[in-house]
Amino acid sequence: MAYIDTKDVKAIREALKAEFGKDFKFSVTREHFSSVRISVMSGVENFYDGSMDTTDKYNGRVTEFSGYEQINHYHTHFYGKHEALFTRISEIAHTAPGLAGGKQYFCEDDTMTDYFSRAYYVSINVGKWDKPYEINLEGQRRTLTIAA
Repeated sequence: MAYIDTKDVKAIREALKAEFGKDFKFSVTREHFSSVRISVMSGVENFYDGSMDTTDKYNGRVTEFSGYEQINHYHTHFYGKHEALFTRISEIAHTAPGLAGGKQYFCEDDTMTDYFSRAYYVSINVGKWDKPYEINLEGQRRTLTIAA
């Protein structure tokens, strides 16, 4: 049964801070005792440059990045130039608790038999639904708004 302790969440938070320092600010929270949610809240990376825009494959409509996006950490290659950033965040989320003496991550899921067994679940976001990602340029925080 998936479970993550507060000390394991703290280990992830500290590892992210050690890795990315002053370049990014994260929100790392535990949800429902079984998952950790990592949100990139501000940083030096410009996600508003069109690289995070999505295109609906059915009608071709383009949806611009609005400051919040859920990241598929199993397929970080979807995010082009941001792939390395999301891959590293995912690696830290899966290894930091074990390196700090806490829970070792494991995943023994078998979808063919509808059997799910893993140490804990991880979700990665850019921004939050109620607080968009902010670009931090030269020490000044600015939230870019996209004109509709």
